Amino acid sequence: VIARKKCIEFFNEKLSLTGVVKGPVDSRKFVSVGNTFLDLNAGNGSDRRNYDDRNRFKKVLVPFFGNLDIGAVTNAKIMEFIRDQQKRGIKPATIKHYIIVLRKIIRYAADNQIIDTMPNFPRMTGNQSITKRDYFELEEYKAVCAAAEKLAKAKKLTRGVPITGELKLLIQFMVNSFLRPSDLRVLKNEHVKIKVNPDAKSASEREYLLLTHPKTKTTDQEVVTMPAAVAVYKSILELQKQRPRKDGKRGKYGKPDDYVFFPDYLNRTTMMSIVGNQFREAVRLAKITGENEQHTLYSLRHSAIMYRLMKGDVDTLTLARNARTSQAMIVKFYASRLTPMMNLGKLHSFK
Repeated sequence: VIARKKCIEFFNEKLSLTGVVKGPVDSRKFVSVGNTFLDLNAGNGSDRRNYDDRNRFKKVLVPFFGNLDIGAVTNAKIMEFIRDQQKRGIKPATIKHYIIVLRKIIRYAADNQIIDTMPNFPRMTGNQSITKRDYFELEEYKAVCAAAEKLAKAKKLTRGVPITGELKLLIQFMVNSFLRPSDLRVLKNEHVKIKVNPDAKSASEREYLLLTHPKTKTTDQEVVTMPAAVAVYKSILELQKQRPRKDGKRGKYGKPDDYVFFPDYLNRTTMMSIVGNQFREAVRLAKITGENEQHTLYSLRHSAIMYRLMKGDVDTLTLARNARTSQAMIVKFYASRLTPMMNLGKLHSFK
């Protein structure tokens, strides 16, 4: 075994000296070079960027390039990758993010003499127009809530699962908390704290919720909800405390380590599928349609942000941080729906 290991080392060394291979054979695999680069780069720059890079590498780049020799990632191969993504319906802006990560890995390989030169990267073309975020007008939001309530009373089944009052509460909670749909997977009662605002102008605004759930996309910044979320959350807890447990534990739901929404589904992927089906049923019943619009669970987050932009008096930086996004995203996507007539009062106001 020792002799075989020495022979392999000698073989790799000779190949390296002749310029045929730079570095051990295994280290030339795309997946190996990429993992090495990402491990070395961890801690350099923002945690969010490193997280996104690793996520794109594992989910998209590795399945395509995988065990391919790093030297075989040529211009033609990169073009093949881009065409593959386009066939899958991936938007040009998203493909560009994948290419950025790929370029970083290839540059690392060139800088460390794993390959001789970097290939020329093809120029990205195609429609990269800004996609406006679909949201619910206030009357549409009310209609969806009414539809969810009607479906619950009728005990409507979606793929064998009955719709309950929990769906309406989920809709109301999201619109008053700026949550992403992915946050529903991880939000537990221990992440929710009822707080008091001593400077509140009225009793109805005195309480709010502070959410400290783990990050699902960007940061784990604390989230401050609208005051209306407090009553919704209390109703959710009451509902959970009446529900018999299905996990073998004693008592009812509503404990600190229980999920806030659909706690009886420990498989959160299944839970999200159920919620998505039920929500689509409510949107259909409410008969909400719009030209080139598609209303999904994400529309509830968009609505929460849009209502603050249209009816609130908060700056975009504060709003962005509370919604766990960037100010640029607020301006580029959400605010793209705003028109001067929507904020006529603000436009004509004086301090």
